[in-house]
Amino acid sequence: MRTRISGGTERGRPIHSRWGSGLRPTSERVRAAVFSILVPGSMEGSRVLDLYAGTGTLGFEALSRGASWVDFVESHSGRCHDIRDNLRDIGHDARGEVHRARVEKMLGGLEDGYDLVFIDPPYDMDPWDGIFEGLGEGKALNENARVVAEHYFKRDLPERSGGLVRTMVRRYGDTSISIYNLGEQDA
Repeated sequence: MRTRISGGTERGRPIHSRWGSGLRPTSERVRAAVFSILVPGSMEGSRVLDLYAGTGTLGFEALSRGASWVDFVESHSGRCHDIRDNLRDIGHDARGEVHRARVEKMLGGLEDGYDLVFIDPPYDMDPWDGIFEGLGEGKALNENARVVAEHYFKRDLPERSGGLVRTMVRRYGDTSISIYNLGEQDA
């Protein structure tokens, strides 16, 4: 299976991965929309966390657009291997790390401050309460961090959870994107 980076310095570069059950890479259309909402310019210097990384496309998009670091968290060993290979092939292996772990277990140990977090679990999972609680209460998020949750459009995520406040929801086919800010809602 192959997808391409949709923007930034690596625009058009392929991301190779194995196809498997439960894998639903974020479409190029949705990725482009998310990044246009988040950062019309650059992500220069941002620290990014890609939870349920799958193919890693969201993290690779962030690197291509100037993120200084991405931590990819994925439980499937083959997908972790593919993400590492792609990091090396693209030349970003010094700007990212792949963690083979279940997201729920990894959240408790995260202490690095992230500016942006992507959450894209399989649609048949319901990890949201635990993830929001883990992100909103720990040291994982920097001040003014943003969280992007990709979910099935029929799943309604909370407006608030801990310190996270939902500021936007957008629908793209059967996919919805909910964007959260840490702290008070934007005016």
